[in-house]
Amino acid sequence: MNEHPTNDNVVYWPRVKEILDGIMARWKQKWGREPLPGIHKYYWETSRELAESVLSGVRAIEPGLPGRQTQLVRSLARSVGTSGRMPLRGPFLAKEEIEEIIAWIDAGMPEGPPESFTQASPGSSSRAKR
Repeated sequence: MNEHPTNDNVVYWPRVKEILDGIMARWKQKWGREPLPGIHKYYWETSRELAESVLSGVRAIEPGLPGRQTQLVRSLARSVGTSGRMPLRGPFLAKEEIEEIIAWIDAGMPEGPPESFTQASPGSSSRAKR
């Protein structure tokens, strides 16, 4: 995926939620249990909930900060301070999935396509084409 989304390839909230839900499902399958509560308070039933979540005392998505520099992306891509890469001990997101999250943040965290967009492309409910 391109680092800078075009109108033809915008990432929307449902795709970001799918990525995060997917990595946690793979984590639970690998480790055979639910994650334990810790110092992190990441939730993502809604995009707002994700943006306001906190990791080590820092908001996941700080308004005005480029996606690549957000606590969310930094924690998914590499260790942050004394915290290891998330989810802890893997499996981890693919670089392409992290790039999609960055693109979504940099595009202003769109919930979905504006009404002026046509139907989403086949196989993806979270991207739209003009």
